[in-house]
Amino acid sequence: MRPSLVALLATAVLALGQAPKPGAVAKNPTEAPGRWIFATVGVDRKPDGTAEHTALKGLALRLGEDGKHALAYDTELARVVGGWSGKFVSEMNLMSRGEYPSALGSVYFSTDDDLAGLAVGEAAPRLARRKGFGALGAGHYRLLSFQPHGDGVLTFGVPGAADRVVETPRVVDSNEAQVLVRSLVTETTNGVTVLLGRSQDAARIGVRGPGRRDQVDGWEVYRIPAGKQQVEVAYAPVGAARPEGWPEAGAPAAPGRRWPQTVETKGELSTKVGEPYVVDRIKLPEANPWKAPLYTSALDFLPDGRAVVATFHGDVFVASGLDETLAKVTWRRFAAGLYHPLGLKVVGGDVYVTCRDGLWKLRDTDADGECDRYEVFNGDLQVTKNFHEFVFDLQTDAAGNFYFLKAGPVRKGGRGFDDLCDHHGALLKVSPDGRDLSVVATGFRAPNGLGLSPTGQLTTGDNEGTWTPVCRLNWVKAGGFYGVPPLAHRATEPTDYDRPLCWFPKEVDNSSGGQVWVTSDKFGPWKDRLLHLSYGTCSLFGVLPQEVSFRGQPQMQGGVTRFNVTFDSGAMRARFRPQDGQLYVVGLRGWQTTATRNGCLQRVRYTGASYRAPLQLAVHPGQVVLTFGAPVDRKAAEDPASWNAELWNYVWSAAYGSPDVSTLATARPAAEVGKDGKPEFSKDQMAERKHDPLVIRSAKVSADGLTVTLDAPELRPAMQMQLKYD
Repeated sequence: MRPSLVALLATAVLALGQAPKPGAVAKNPTEAPGRWIFATVGVDRKPDGTAEHTALKGLALRLGEDGKHALAYDTELARVVGGWSGKFVSEMNLMSRGEYPSALGSVYFSTDDDLAGLAVGEAAPRLARRKGFGALGAGHYRLLSFQPHGDGVLTFGVPGAADRVVETPRVVDSNEAQVLVRSLVTETTNGVTVLLGRSQDAARIGVRGPGRRDQVDGWEVYRIPAGKQQVEVAYAPVGAARPEGWPEAGAPAAPGRRWPQTVETKGELSTKVGEPYVVDRIKLPEANPWKAPLYTSALDFLPDGRAVVATFHGDVFVASGLDETLAKVTWRRFAAGLYHPLGLKVVGGDVYVTCRDGLWKLRDTDADGECDRYEVFNGDLQVTKNFHEFVFDLQTDAAGNFYFLKAGPVRKGGRGFDDLCDHHGALLKVSPDGRDLSVVATGFRAPNGLGLSPTGQLTTGDNEGTWTPVCRLNWVKAGGFYGVPPLAHRATEPTDYDRPLCWFPKEVDNSSGGQVWVTSDKFGPWKDRLLHLSYGTCSLFGVLPQEVSFRGQPQMQGGVTRFNVTFDSGAMRARFRPQDGQLYVVGLRGWQTTATRNGCLQRVRYTGASYRAPLQLAVHPGQVVLTFGAPVDRKAAEDPASWNAELWNYVWSAAYGSPDVSTLATARPAAEVGKDGKPEFSKDQMAERKHDPLVIRSAKVSADGLTVTLDAPELRPAMQMQLKYD
């Protein structure tokens, strides 16, 4: 019986070039925080080096001209986590495999996790506590914005209400000791209750301004009446007396440029000839006055054509001079201190970034070329302490909705998951006004990127690991489940999954990046088609989709064909620049990849030369049909010996990855129990590559020379098909 098209979830991978040779693996540098850093931040280090008190969404600020004092805030609980003197915070490994930053030095005071720092009402009976993860929800204070003026200005508010608390910290001398001061300007309708610290530290806490001190459940609080009030809270170090008569706050620090310097680089144009697509290198400002690492993580373009480029270490740069020659590219630092930004989108001239702690809007209110207001556009995203829960990419649809992805909390070593929150492994949507966050689809493990077509079709990659046999490319449906049962967020874990458009053999793509739709008229024959980036192999692929029916529902299947280009670093994000219609790509080297450089900004340029690779793929019962971008050599193409095809399957299981399994096998191999008690395929099982040859009986070329129809009567249902040709 001939195989039915319904069952053919075959994915054709057209190998059109060798993967680049692995480059030398660089050691992960550590972050060198500046005056502020958004991160998971801990205070009160225990003997084992971990923190006693932690802000999952933290902001640590250096205080004073010498930066030898600091305060840390919990941005979603409007809480001061603690203050200290001495060194700033411990270093954080490049990909956060180590502990999160925690205070170094002598701690003045600290507060408990999950405790709100501000309560609505002067007479609030108690301070709210969070259960689990996330903000406290409606009716509670959280951070609205941060301004890097002076030592920093933080504005807290109740979403949907007019109540505001503006806090400006500083360090001053009092009673022959240096004390930490929180200056609070409150404008409320019912007053506000402020958490000061532990009752046992009350003797070292001074307060001045309208209101009264009180104690609630072992905590020292201050009750500030309604209206516009100004209150200051001062903390003395351990062993010192309560602060008294500390100096008044001076005039508020005026906004100004922190980074007036610029860096100029010169690009390198490709010298390849005869290729339809070539890659130009735009040199990064690796030698810069701020010693900022250039692990590039996301990009987009301002309306005037300047590029906005984010880095994993929290910087955002603006690059101008992206003309045909790239002879003089000027770089300016725009923002800093962000928490692992891995997505960036320019909307209406404003810059938005996705970080581990939410979706931010970066505003330059005085038009001096630097961000002077970091606004929390949506802070509902939940965070845990896990090292792996990166927040990937940022796209918008025609209605103005924002889309991004959150990874699962993979344990160190890659197998299994740590504590789960509601948003792990989810594709998320934020409304155009930033007020509402919702889940679109679930079951993703580590989806480093997504695509969004002009018509609103979402795509994502995902990466091999627990419940993910190999990397996959998903054509997403709302409410879909994409493979990882613990991350399905359903009452009962699914026993089946939504099929991907295609799977990727490891040598083709061992770590997927994002996707981008070709919207340019100047990019050759790929207009209105989808491209896929490989982080692991530093590659670019064209996607060849085919819609079929599977179990009575529309199903997108298909394959990919590799462009003859290679990037310097792990390709993750790509955008078309409207001014020249060419594709710009950024990536970094951190996780496993063949990258040779820590970061890159490169331009894929269409030269006009003939494109001779496939543009379309279709599979029918007993046939594979390919349409090329230029006429093929008829004699060679009609020789069955010019073609080689193999089929195989994978095993969907809780094990990390999968062996290649014969499509003829009646039973699939079962994973064994590994040393950590988790399912694991043995080395012998993984080494077996049971590929089934698919005989090509004949090949026929169309009259125009563009389409080749391969006759393969033994074609049968398969998860993977690899097709090579001479």
